Amino acid sequence: MKGKILFQSLVLCLCCAATSCVDSKYDLSDVDTDDLVVGDEWVAPLGTGTIAVDDVIKVYKVPSVQIDANGYYVARYQGTLQVRKNGFRADNDYEVVASSTISLKDLQGLFDEDFKLSLVDPHLMLESGLNSGTLDCRLDITGQPASPVSFFTFSPSTPDIWIGPDASSVITGFTFCRNKELPDAIKDVPENLVLDLWGNRSQVAQLPAGALSDIRYTFEAPLTPAADFEAVTVEHVKEAFDDSFVDYLFSGGTATIYGTVTNEMPFDLTIEMLILDEFGEQLNISFPLQDVKGASGDISFEITAADMPKMMNARNIDFKLHLKGRETAETLKDGETISMKLKLKKTGGISI
Repeated sequence: MKGKILFQSLVLCLCCAATSCVDSKYDLSDVDTDDLVVGDEWVAPLGTGTIAVDDVIKVYKVPSVQIDANGYYVARYQGTLQVRKNGFRADNDYEVVASSTISLKDLQGLFDEDFKLSLVDPHLMLESGLNSGTLDCRLDITGQPASPVSFFTFSPSTPDIWIGPDASSVITGFTFCRNKELPDAIKDVPENLVLDLWGNRSQVAQLPAGALSDIRYTFEAPLTPAADFEAVTVEHVKEAFDDSFVDYLFSGGTATIYGTVTNEMPFDLTIEMLILDEFGEQLNISFPLQDVKGASGDISFEITAADMPKMMNARNIDFKLHLKGRETAETLKDGETISMKLKLKKTGGISI
């Protein structure tokens, strides 16, 4: 990941002032020692950290993703349909008059693992510039898993067409053509979207020369996750456990890493915590998944007495954030964060 994260050592407040780091913009170095409680059961603050948008979604790897005038993230692709002069494909009254391929390959790098890019309102804008004649059209969009089809008419009064599921986002000057299947064309993140514009054969023959030579397209996909959106991003916390003190900390009793998550992003979260050794191998310790729905929630990962001996090899932590869409959709906005305020509770004292 991009940047650097600081994470206070789990024994900072008891033993030393060492810090450790992770490989994204996430700082857990803000520690309030007023929270420190020592005894047979004691609590040590681990700090407060913030995860920025470009730590969760790798927008810096995806040139097509831009920030619009209102601060919202949107993937945008622009180009011109290429006129098909020879070898027209024909289907009864229609023939292919123009086509183009939109490469979506960069979108495949948005997240750490496989994901379902289910968005609320991807849409395609076509600007024909047609000022004479009429053309009844069919547009085939080949995507994955769906390949939607739309029907509309180019004319001097309707030269610009907006194809998408939601009429509320249409801008002035465009004629809306509803297509509820368009979001499914990019859900599996295909490498390409293929556009084939079919025109009425008899009408094509009557158009002025060059009438179809400059049909411009803009495909936009605002990052507004739908309810069935799914993705995973991973935050790596290196050297979270000081190897000089794990023998004392985890010699007996139990321990719990817990805290509060505040989430400004338009996802519900399921958080998975993995404990790793110095070689990056996961320790054989399983924790229940923690759900954070809405703007905030509490998380808790208990290390049982049976698992405490395994913690002798603990060095690093991976937090896997499973992202899911919400029933009420919102668009991802620049500056939004996920913050975590964590503590360590230890029972049974420390053996020295």
